[in-house]
Amino acid sequence: MKKLFLLLVLFTLSCNQGEEVQKVQFEKIVNENIVFSIDDFKKIGFKINKQYDVTDLDSAEGAWYGFWKNTLNKPIDYEVRFYPSQQLAIEKGVSYVEEVIGEDAVLKKSSSSWKEGIQDRRSRNNSSMSGSEANSVRAKYLDYFINGNVIILCSGLDLTYATENCADLSSSIKN
Repeated sequence: MKKLFLLLVLFTLSCNQGEEVQKVQFEKIVNENIVFSIDDFKKIGFKINKQYDVTDLDSAEGAWYGFWKNTLNKPIDYEVRFYPSQQLAIEKGVSYVEEVIGEDAVLKKSSSSWKEGIQDRRSRNNSSMSGSEANSVRAKYLDYFINGNVIILCSGLDLTYATENCADLSSSIKN
């Protein structure tokens, strides 16, 4: 049985040699005319950890931090921000989101445009690092999608995983 498995692995590897790995492209902005609520996310298993005060988040109707289990049943952290329409999400919300994602994220409360929940947008570097790198703070969210009136901030080990996590949740939500 072990020999059969080993032969299968070797055959698979040899078949894949020379093939170029293709990246899947995901649509970042979808469903222009759909308006979601937090209840739509709860229906697919989104678990809320915190509801944020959106008084200082321009035009937002609500924002929540929580997790959703992906297709591998692994819980992934997300932040979801709701606006009256997709147009307002793009016009008023994207600048706040782009400030807190990726390598150049603003993660200090004193520098952030929207201070609410800033501590939840931080993550420690992975444990494989050593010295001062192991204790450094980085952005938890590396990508975002806009589905209808919702901006979804997505976490992941790197940009590829974060994008896949965004795509998974975005494609699972239905009105």
